[in-house]
Amino acid sequence: PTAGWLQIMLTTCMMETGYFLFEYQGYGALDKEPGDIGGEGWVRYDDPETKTFKLNVERQNGRAAMMGILGCFVHELLGVDALYPTGGLGG
Repeated sequence: PTAGWLQIMLTTCMMETGYFLFEYQGYGALDKEPGDIGGEGWVRYDDPETKTFKLNVERQNGRAAMMGILGCFVHELLGVDALYPTGGLGG
């Protein structure tokens, strides 16, 4: 189990640092914005209005997901199955 957890942590750290996405170009690469670690396939929006709309949609989706998982937590704290609160498939 320990080796499995270490492998998961190593892979997660490699994904977070962008190891799988691109070749490292050095700190302060001229053709990238600060924090831009996306690869060639990522869409970048030049229009400020479109970019603002997309960022707001992403925030709203994140908030909806947080409320959904909070609902699951509340069901679990109340002792009700969060996936089947009416008794599940068995009735």
